[in-house]
Amino acid sequence: MDETSSSDQPERKPRAKRRSPKAKPQPALPPASSPPSSSGLKVQVFYLAARNTNPKAPVKDALWFAAYPIIPRVGDCLFHDGVYYQVSRVFLYENMAPGWYADVEVTFYGRR
Repeated sequence: MDETSSSDQPERKPRAKRRSPKAKPQPALPPASSPPSSSGLKVQVFYLAARNTNPKAPVKDALWFAAYPIIPRVGDCLFHDGVYYQVSRVFLYENMAPGWYADVEVTFYGRR
């Protein structure tokens, strides 16, 4: 048997390089839709006093509504009524109609 015969494999042709005659510019993307509120994204912020053991933490639960340029992320600090709060959880909404974009749960931030 002759090992030099390659009848089992088809003969390969050299690859042609892909070149376009002229690179066409990409079409411009449509402008990003601005949020309905020109002042920012509406979020609902809530603080649960029972989850904090710090003696300087507020003793009452708090709930407020605010509009921010971006939705606060976990670890961000928010200032409200003379108290600093740290974002612990963020619940995003898939908005089908104008309304709130997220619920933000915060804890007391004792460091200054």
